[in-house]
Amino acid sequence: MGKNNEDFRDRLKLLAEISDLVEKNDLFSEGEVQVKITLEKNRYDSVLRNFRQIDWSSEKFFINIGSVSFKFVLKK
Repeated sequence: MGKNNEDFRDRLKLLAEISDLVEKNDLFSEGEVQVKITLEKNRYDSVLRNFRQIDWSSEKFFINIGSVSFKFVLKK
């Protein structure tokens, strides 16, 4: 496995840990949780490149882990 794939998997693992912490917090147990991450174009493309089916024209995409939705947005 390449270094980039390992780095990305490590980052996904961190998002999973964040999701786990949010799910354990009873403050959010009744609601919908969405974390918005706004990225510059080069960083956005770098994250997007890790997925097989890519819609390069999209200015946002979601990664859902558990009950937490991570929304990645291209900064304008």
